[in-house]
Amino acid sequence: MSADAADAVDFTSQPIAQLLVKVATRCNIDCSYCYWFRDAAVYDKPKLMSAAVLRQLLLRIEEHVCEHGLPDLPIVLHGGEPLLWGVDNFNHFAEACAAITARTGSVIPIAVTTNGVLIDDRWLDCFERHQISVAISLDGPAHIHDLHRKTFQGGGTHEAVVRAARLLVSRDIRTSALAVCNPAYAPRDYVEFFADCGITHYDIMIPDATVDEKPPAIAGFYNGLFDLWFEANRNRPAVNIRIVTDMVTALLGNNSPTEGVGYNPVELCTVMTDGSVEAHDVLRIAGNGFTQTTFNIFDHALDEIRNEPRWRAARDASINLAAKCQRCKFLNVCGGGYLPHRFSKANGYDNPSVYCDDLYAMFENMQNVLEQHLYVQKPGGGRVAMRDALKGGHRGER
Repeated sequence: MSADAADAVDFTSQPIAQLLVKVATRCNIDCSYCYWFRDAAVYDKPKLMSAAVLRQLLLRIEEHVCEHGLPDLPIVLHGGEPLLWGVDNFNHFAEACAAITARTGSVIPIAVTTNGVLIDDRWLDCFERHQISVAISLDGPAHIHDLHRKTFQGGGTHEAVVRAARLLVSRDIRTSALAVCNPAYAPRDYVEFFADCGITHYDIMIPDATVDEKPPAIAGFYNGLFDLWFEANRNRPAVNIRIVTDMVTALLGNNSPTEGVGYNPVELCTVMTDGSVEAHDVLRIAGNGFTQTTFNIFDHALDEIRNEPRWRAARDASINLAAKCQRCKFLNVCGGGYLPHRFSKANGYDNPSVYCDDLYAMFENMQNVLEQHLYVQKPGGGRVAMRDALKGGHRGER
């Protein structure tokens, strides 16, 4: 489960395999920790994606899946608050993607990340009809959620968001929740709240911060969260807490499905409301205009972004890790941590994560617990404890 540092890993260049589409650049609530509005450049973009940009985007999507023979191209509709784009636009986009699938055989799964405030029966019908997956931003119980996720008048949004979450669950729409960790509170507060809502798939995300900031320690929170996850899933899969399952997946030697865990290049492509193309949008926490490129979907095919200097620099930074990371026994499972959390004004991305010590403690704790409970099956039918199977192997450095 621990990993040897690789002096040179060859990450084969692949076509863009996921799109983050910004259909709205404004929001209808005022979250204090939002990374999006930390970059004033977002105010220079159109508030909503126009019909002309949408037409060109659909042309580029079909061109892309045909050119590369992609079996699928997942798309996440994002913002700002993407529901501000309107339910009619969502219906049109989903129908157009279904037509592309009919013509090409390439499946285009659609997901949306929303604060949920605008969800009503028309939105529920749209999600259900087009099988759109919904990730709803919900920071757990009201006393945690309403600290940061407020209306522009300063009121809490918890009641409206919980109502939306319960509606989604009642319609059996594929729903997950996205919370941001507040380590001042117990992980049990979150776990019990989501269980009460009937939400079994959720994430409790590490708060965004750069190396120049001093966020509070998080290891204690996530070690407690892992204990709760382990107990809930001891006898059968019952709860999927994404950050925990991703870290366990990586520790067991498999590729994590998300970019915040594991040693793989970050190759996300973000399409803005004006059709400009950027790298990972969370990188804008590094400063104003930091994610901007010179490329757009009118003048460039989607995969051409791979040759754009700023996009390529971010991709290369995601795999060219700081010296401390290269010596770490958790190199392949941690991958240096989430790329935006490695940035500093002095060194760019050439730093361990601002959460480096926390991440190490989290992986160490998980490894110790898993080694006590997992076994390796032997060819003859016997089994050996994972801890014994790993004895004698290279354990790496701290």
